[in-house]
Amino acid sequence: MMNTIEIVNAWHQEITTWRHTLHSMPEVGFELHNTSQYVANKLESWGIRIDRSFGQTGIVGIIDGTLGEGRTIAYRADMDALPMQDQTGQLYASQNPGMAHACGHDGHMAMLLATARYFSENRDFRGRIIFLFQPAEEIGAGAKAMMEDGLFEQYPFDEVYGFHNMPRLPENTISLRYGPITGAGEKFRLIVRGCSGHSSVPHKCINPITISAKIITAWQSIVSECVPCSEMGVLAVTKIMSGEVFNSIPESAEAGGTIRFYEREVGKTLRRKMQLLASSIAEAYDAEAEVLFEVLCPATVNTPEQVDCVIDVAKQTVGAENLNTNVEPSPGGEDMAFFKKDDSIGACFFMIGSKGTNLHTCDFDFDDSIIPLGVTMLCRIAKQRLV
Repeated sequence: MMNTIEIVNAWHQEITTWRHTLHSMPEVGFELHNTSQYVANKLESWGIRIDRSFGQTGIVGIIDGTLGEGRTIAYRADMDALPMQDQTGQLYASQNPGMAHACGHDGHMAMLLATARYFSENRDFRGRIIFLFQPAEEIGAGAKAMMEDGLFEQYPFDEVYGFHNMPRLPENTISLRYGPITGAGEKFRLIVRGCSGHSSVPHKCINPITISAKIITAWQSIVSECVPCSEMGVLAVTKIMSGEVFNSIPESAEAGGTIRFYEREVGKTLRRKMQLLASSIAEAYDAEAEVLFEVLCPATVNTPEQVDCVIDVAKQTVGAENLNTNVEPSPGGEDMAFFKKDDSIGACFFMIGSKGTNLHTCDFDFDDSIIPLGVTMLCRIAKQRLV
């Protein structure tokens, strides 16, 4: 009888065909109607129960083992493409102008579909596997929407695993780390309200533009003075808007940007100091200031037991020499973190090194040669956890 990797290798060309089909039909955000239908059709053709009630176009596949009760593990794959032109020059290039799978989500879907197919045919495990195909990862909204629609209440799980192809890492390697692996992101709005008037009499006005500038300048010292050098903190002001004419001081000004961090305490510090400085500086000039925050995504934090499992599986699959257990964490966000409902849920997000150009470039194309590695990793993780 063939083992897991032999089965996956035998399917390689078929899985690649799925990937090419998905690459040719990219869709963005939540508008994944054709993509979602393609995934649903595949799952149903293998006798897998599905539920399409979450996140508008999200899909949940459910496979129960035949050996009785046990853990429930979840796998997540993102489905959305990017709003950019496909310049790969491939025969299977995007058929949808202005949309391209330039991040490899087509490959993620194909690998998770293959994993689902494998377990539809090999149900000799304890517990349950949940396959999460989520929309809108690129805008950080899909996982959150699925959870808000009651995903966890309907299909609770004990641990969740995610993965991403990574061209900047050596090909056919597995990289991960304990603890935070991607950063938390929040966007902010600074609103300063002053007093408008003619620019010839600034002493009779309260200029929100100059006050905003003082606040933004003061904020630049928060990270260096309040965040330990051993921690990551980013505060970036990316826009400022105010005024319509050259000879009138406006009534208000607004600025915006993002903060990013790994540890929750760092986020609390950034928010508290930003609000304190904004309020005190505005008050000194008889103005009012308000700072509003909106969570983009929490930090993705890998938990010890789940990391231990992936490390063990990676050693079996690629060898210790092709395993990096202390990869540099990314300050960028990854909305898989929303699936980790609370600290009781285990999680592991890992990276698969691959050939190719940088992610999010017009000529990016997923490296099909890593498909067997990715599918084998996912199958073996489940086999190890569901005994």
